[in-house]
Amino acid sequence: MNPYSQYKETQILTAGPGKLLLMLYDAAITSMEQALEFIKDKKKYDIVNRNLVKAQEIIGELLASLDLKVGGEFAKNMQSLYAYMIKRLIEGNLRKEDGPIREVLKYMKELKESWEIAVKKVGSDFPKNNNENTGVNISG
Repeated sequence: MNPYSQYKETQILTAGPGKLLLMLYDAAITSMEQALEFIKDKKKYDIVNRNLVKAQEIIGELLASLDLKVGGEFAKNMQSLYAYMIKRLIEGNLRKEDGPIREVLKYMKELKESWEIAVKKVGSDFPKNNNENTGVNISG
């Protein structure tokens, strides 16, 4: 493993839940931005697909990590939003259209900003849910 990968892995393994959540948002945002860079180049559709699938997987993990019993109405709303975002990314990927991807990217950036404020106020170690390991590789 190269030093950068080791560093990223250490960051992930030692991050509190709030920091980890922000890292997931960052990774999904980066993946969508990378896909948008190449969406107009038919020769780079493999890069677009790879990045959009990665963003879908990350959002899927965010969806799976929701605790509907504890989160109540907020968690149900986030569940619907995450499902919608995955659907839009699939549409954008299948049609190779940037509109749906830009829409999801906008939502993810807004949500990340909100979570950043929450993490600063509450701290990175706000309560975890019971889903231990998501299994998502956000390091690359």
